[in-house]
Amino acid sequence: MAEHSKDHDKACGCPFCDVPVCPDPNEEGGSCLSAHKLKIHLVDCVGLYCPVPVMRAKEEIDALEPGALMEIVADDPAAESDIPSWAKRTGNELLRVWKEGNELHFWVQKKKED
Repeated sequence: MAEHSKDHDKACGCPFCDVPVCPDPNEEGGSCLSAHKLKIHLVDCVGLYCPVPVMRAKEEIDALEPGALMEIVADDPAAESDIPSWAKRTGNELLRVWKEGNELHFWVQKKKED
């Protein structure tokens, strides 16, 4: 595992290792302190209501490579339970859920091939 910077105070965790994720203002996604570059596919579902966020999540994740990261952003209150249920049912891993204002954010990692 990579060494942590003592002045680094990010609370989020990298899904590929156990070091914090650092936002990269020059790219979508971020990087972690072990020098891995994280690409996070954004799925904007703000203004869309059930069942559309789950349908969009399925369409988008189907186009990604196994192990890829996807962030779903939604403001439909039903998404708070719908997205985690969908991830569990499909075998994808829900890595992180948080709320910013009235928007829910979900990090989902596409299941790896069997």
